[in-house]
Amino acid sequence: MKVKLDETNTSVIACEMIEDEVKEAMKRSGVHYPVQWVERGYHNIPEKLHAILQERIARAEVAFLEKAQKCAGAGQSSAAKDRSYILLAFGLCGKSVAGLSSSGANLVIPRFDDCVNLMLCPKIREKRAYMKAGVSYLTGGWTRDSGSALHLYEECIAKYGERRGRRAFHLLFDAYTTAALIDNGCYDKEPVERYAREMATLLGLEVREVPGGIHVLTKLFSGDFDEDILV
Repeated sequence: MKVKLDETNTSVIACEMIEDEVKEAMKRSGVHYPVQWVERGYHNIPEKLHAILQERIARAEVAFLEKAQKCAGAGQSSAAKDRSYILLAFGLCGKSVAGLSSSGANLVIPRFDDCVNLMLCPKIREKRAYMKAGVSYLTGGWTRDSGSALHLYEECIAKYGERRGRRAFHLLFDAYTTAALIDNGCYDKEPVERYAREMATLLGLEVREVPGGIHVLTKLFSGDFDEDILV
């Protein structure tokens, strides 16, 4: 379905991990919605991420209410619940979004298990998942994450020393064979390529580039809620 979204009836909650992609998707969609950014790093703690998302939803509801009261005071109409939307720029993230609710707006989220599959999905979706086993996928956001490979390497060396730290680091990534840059046009590739080469040197990985995109996010921000979007 096609929904009319604008700055008065729409709010966004997004993961900092895909900040580059969210900003670029908004730019391409020609929109400037208010955004609440959620700190990266909660993907492996679904209960914590769920609580944070529910709290951010409550904040968005308050903002909608304040906007409605302001419009009423000025004699203007405001967006009712059935015409207000909170867009969640996330994947389903280990069921962390299950049970989220809003009393003041419609919740909308891409129908993808995680952000990697969201970016790897071609314009015509043919299957649920596109990630491949043994591949560490990289974008600008992932290389800046506190849980990124090189950050973990530094932590291992600091905790165990050079020799044991290298061994511990290799055990963490033992199942990986490839470092793959997702080419989605949203970040400067040069520093990510350097990162991938350094990671590959440490772990003996192949470096590849794979095509990616943000068309799912542009659909989300444009109100084009098809089968890839849950409302």
